[in-house]
Amino acid sequence: MKTRFMAAVLMSVTLAAWLDRAAGAPADAGSTASGAQTLTPAQMHADFDLMRRALEEAHPGLYRYSTKAQMDREFDDQRAKLSQPMTKEQFEEVVAQTIASIHCGHTRMYWDPEIEAAIRDGRSLPLRVEFEGSRLMVVLNQTADDRTIRPGMELVSVNGHPVAELVKQFWAVTYADGDIETTKRRGIAWDFAKDYFWLVGRPQYFTVTAIDPSSGKTVQSKLAGVTEAERKANHNPVNDAMVAGLAKVRGEEYEKLSLSFPKDPGIARIRIPLFMGDEYPRWIENTFRTLRERGTKKLIIDLRSNGGGEDTYGIMLVSHLTDKPFHYVDRVTVKTMTWSFEDHWDAKRLDADERARIRRCLTPNPDGGYFVSEELHDSLGEKQPAKYRFSGDVFILIDGSTFSTAADTCAVIHHLRRATFIGEETAGAYYGNNSGTEPTVTLPNSKLRFGLPLSASWNAVSGYAETRRGTIPDHVVPTKTADLLRGIDAQLQLALKLAAKPRAD
Repeated sequence: MKTRFMAAVLMSVTLAAWLDRAAGAPADAGSTASGAQTLTPAQMHADFDLMRRALEEAHPGLYRYSTKAQMDREFDDQRAKLSQPMTKEQFEEVVAQTIASIHCGHTRMYWDPEIEAAIRDGRSLPLRVEFEGSRLMVVLNQTADDRTIRPGMELVSVNGHPVAELVKQFWAVTYADGDIETTKRRGIAWDFAKDYFWLVGRPQYFTVTAIDPSSGKTVQSKLAGVTEAERKANHNPVNDAMVAGLAKVRGEEYEKLSLSFPKDPGIARIRIPLFMGDEYPRWIENTFRTLRERGTKKLIIDLRSNGGGEDTYGIMLVSHLTDKPFHYVDRVTVKTMTWSFEDHWDAKRLDADERARIRRCLTPNPDGGYFVSEELHDSLGEKQPAKYRFSGDVFILIDGSTFSTAADTCAVIHHLRRATFIGEETAGAYYGNNSGTEPTVTLPNSKLRFGLPLSASWNAVSGYAETRRGTIPDHVVPTKTADLLRGIDAQLQLALKLAAKPRAD
């Protein structure tokens, strides 16, 4: 049974994904689409109230990071903005800000189909960017021929809008568990051009200001916007060094389950891009059997950009790293089994027999709602070590896209003290998340959609002081564009360096 779904927006960093996604006025006045649909206050109030009712009725983690009083105030303050007619985009910004205030990475707004089509077919900022600390760096120039703006430069402004102000605006509509910032930076960087299109404007040209790190000088160029199809088709030679570097660091193998021995059989590296796929159970058993047969003493596990998947697959990994029985999830809760808004969601309706069976597997929670039994959620209960368990040193690579099941698995391994973590803070919270079945609710007037997780899980961990954070690595190693340009994987290099040291028994 699938007990954890992959994040709706999986931020992969493979070479193919990097290539596929990817003098002006001081403001983008008049650049939004003509004929944009306008919503009346009555229409917006009806949609907003339906959203609030659905969240209050069914979201099991609505008050996980905020008190009821804080969320009530947030709902009231956001609803008060809806006193005048708004475009659909403006209303979506209000809703997105409201949902982001829940601090749940699995609860997110989706654009309505009309805006999705406009973003896909319209022209947007032709740059792929990534954060380094608070700076936003150019990774790819996706124009056909501009040579001024190059990978490795720091983006300073777009059409007169300082990057810091744009980031602040986009931050408010970007979703993350608790107070985790690594995933917000990843999300903003990944969707920077789309968020600009949605929230700022739709100009045909972008005057971009950047800083050249090699000279420290400020440069400027007027770039024509590109469609998504043009992003994929354009092969700008200015990107050649970055494309070559990414091929070394994030090549096609990054998408696959793999086992390699970087130096000798004593040090192994396994890559798990997702906890999904029918081949995973057989692969992981064969992999750890091979490690035993070859006498491997040090193991590097790469979980960067792993957006989650099956709880049972995460449990399988943990079971190969411990020689003692363990618990993976401490408890799972649901808020209700009666939903007044089912007419507005895309999930399959449960018949009477299915509802009765589920109810038999629920016990009342004194704090409200219900506890879910092991019969319904197979990540609960005591788990046993695997046959080919690994007892050597373990190093796990993580980043701001290590989410959901991947983040839960890291938290349990961290709690068991079975690994040294390298990279960036995970995108998923240490103590668990809200996920499980996640119907998409469609608001009738705006056609805006949002994902609503129906269960909350709490990892079987304790003693971690950062209750609103993810797993923070023992060695913080951020990704730098200068390294990518040279094909250097700094996180992996540190892991190999640490693994090469004699083991202290």
